[in-house]
Amino acid sequence: MPIHTKNCFLGLGSNLKNPTKQLKVAIKHINNLPRTKIIKLAPWYQSKAWGVTDQHDFINTVIEIRTLLTPMALLKAIKTIEYRLMHRQFNQRWHARVIDIDILLVGRQLINRKELTIPHPWIAQRPFVWLPLLKLKANLPLSLRKKLPIGHKNHKIESCWEIPQPKIHRNLVR
Repeated sequence: MPIHTKNCFLGLGSNLKNPTKQLKVAIKHINNLPRTKIIKLAPWYQSKAWGVTDQHDFINTVIEIRTLLTPMALLKAIKTIEYRLMHRQFNQRWHARVIDIDILLVGRQLINRKELTIPHPWIAQRPFVWLPLLKLKANLPLSLRKKLPIGHKNHKIESCWEIPQPKIHRNLVR
């Protein structure tokens, strides 16, 4: 059976312990994954917390990677980065965190498993995800594009704004 590379899009966010630094560290860890390379980095956004709103603002971005890892192997590697390498705490959903990495898209695959749903089910509800994602992939699947609030007459985004991107070593992006 042939092995094919897949372009995947990962959402990254942090609101603890110098979030900009945490994102840079996470990007370095992702770059070190086997059979994986970073293709593009989206602009960075600052956003109000989503879900549980009584916490510090988040810094978010999306990266595009090319990988030979299966979606489940990629998920396992991401969990290792989050919990073992970056010491993310097991706390309640949507609370403050050192790092959060979500798999948003994996090629054109549709996955609906208990531990992984692709496309990520909350992309359309999170401007801090779909704004940077659109910067990297303007041609989102139609089923996802139809859910985005862009183009609506009263469309405003007040909870998310682009910020200057810190310098990332250019060897990380190939």
